[in-house]
Amino acid sequence: MLDLMRRHARNWLMKIILGIIIVVFVFYFGSMGGKQRAERIAVIDGKPIVYADFQREYERMMEMTRQRFGRELPDEMLKAMNLKQQALDSLINQAVILTKAEQMNVRVTDEDVRAAILAYPGFQRNGIFDQRLYEQTLRSIKMVPDEFEENQRKMMIALRVEDLIQDAVQVSDREAYDIYRMQSEKINVDFLQISPQTLEAGIKPAAGELEAFLKAHEAQFRIPEQVQLKVLAFLGQDYAAKAKVSDADVADYYERHKERWTKDQKVQPLSEVRTAIAAELAAAGGMYAAADEAKKAHDTIYQNENFDAYAAQNRLAVRATGLFPLGAPPPEFRAIPDFAKIVSGLQKNEISRVLQGERGYYLISLVDKKAPYLPGLKDVEAEVTKGYRETEAKRLAKQEADALLARLKKGESLESLAKGKGLKVVETGLFQPGMPVPKLGAAEELTEALFQISEKKPYPEQPTLVGGSYVIVRFKGRGPLDDAKFAAQKDAIAKYLEQQKRSVAVQSWIEGSKAALIKEGRLKYTRDFKDL
Repeated sequence: MLDLMRRHARNWLMKIILGIIIVVFVFYFGSMGGKQRAERIAVIDGKPIVYADFQREYERMMEMTRQRFGRELPDEMLKAMNLKQQALDSLINQAVILTKAEQMNVRVTDEDVRAAILAYPGFQRNGIFDQRLYEQTLRSIKMVPDEFEENQRKMMIALRVEDLIQDAVQVSDREAYDIYRMQSEKINVDFLQISPQTLEAGIKPAAGELEAFLKAHEAQFRIPEQVQLKVLAFLGQDYAAKAKVSDADVADYYERHKERWTKDQKVQPLSEVRTAIAAELAAAGGMYAAADEAKKAHDTIYQNENFDAYAAQNRLAVRATGLFPLGAPPPEFRAIPDFAKIVSGLQKNEISRVLQGERGYYLISLVDKKAPYLPGLKDVEAEVTKGYRETEAKRLAKQEADALLARLKKGESLESLAKGKGLKVVETGLFQPGMPVPKLGAAEELTEALFQISEKKPYPEQPTLVGGSYVIVRFKGRGPLDDAKFAAQKDAIAKYLEQQKRSVAVQSWIEGSKAALIKEGRLKYTRDFKDL
């Protein structure tokens, strides 16, 4: 096909790896090369898409993802990216584009392909196409010229189809102005707040209401499983004084860690840091000794089942904890991995393995275990009463806000309603929607409400919860827009909007074409995606 080009081009060494042309080629047709026969996963107009192509595309996407995010990317994150679905969609989209291109009579000639390859700088040396460089580059990606040239043709067809679709995209002055207005316009609103806290004092729950609340919110008040332990602690500090640290040990440590003893960009002499190094080595020695003592104690207690006797014989203090939830252990145990799991697996009076904490080593024995339970109302009445009042006050505040908003939508005055309820109407002043609201703050629901209101519709659909209070906003006015500033930014805004619309247009066209081909029976999936 490109024999003339091949005969007349020459070079001595490949120095350049494929750049832009390969990136675009891979994006459109990275896995459509080759003639390997395999199980079909889809058919479009009688042309098969085989599993081998899907596997190649999937592996390519996996490699690109790992190059971008790192080789140690967790499998869970890779799974969340749904790369298999992306790979399948990519193959189907490629086939749809080529199928529709045939219907649209979009063609690319041999001369078009030849001109594109000859013009690509990555295949040139001193501005002239180099055949040896071309062939060596293709060998580096394990592809023969015929295969690459055919894929280049397909890529060029796809780009021409894309151009036809995107050429129809236009941006009106009104669209550009609407974008400018959304980015630049400021509004002014009034608002009033209904705070649940102002209602709590008037809520006097009966005993029956508290009982019902406790039952309905059982998870909130349930006491989790609790345990009580006996503890033998072997702390490094208790053994540090017995650690033998020689001058040679100190000097060796100093030489191996001089970078730690730098002050004002100068290494401090050994004489100035000797005491600190000796203390550090003694502390490390103390931890080693504590570990040895803990291991010896564990083995003896495990064999003889004599936790308390061993402690008494070796003059060790046994500490008993109070009952505590597994999720909130005493401080010395909080840094121990899987502590709750270890404790929950113990039987009564059973000794644990040696546990390493930040300050030393521990042996624990289970004294008692108390199952989760729901306390009676008398034991948690204060907490239940507080929870009931907060919940009921929030419900009443929402109810009041809904009622006020309904009256406002019927035409009643915000000021008169606020006055009758002892509420204050506050004006924000001009601000840009999407930014924190002056005197109110920021909340997602509030932002949505602000985009609902206008001169014709001054109130949102419903009150919004902001900072614990229900808020009703009223549109008051808009700030003036700077037409001169819009004129200066118009072209840039239009260009940006056009790029967005062009991208959406291509994707929408592909999805629409795909749906039509499926409906006409021309595109069929022959293998379930979950089996890929």
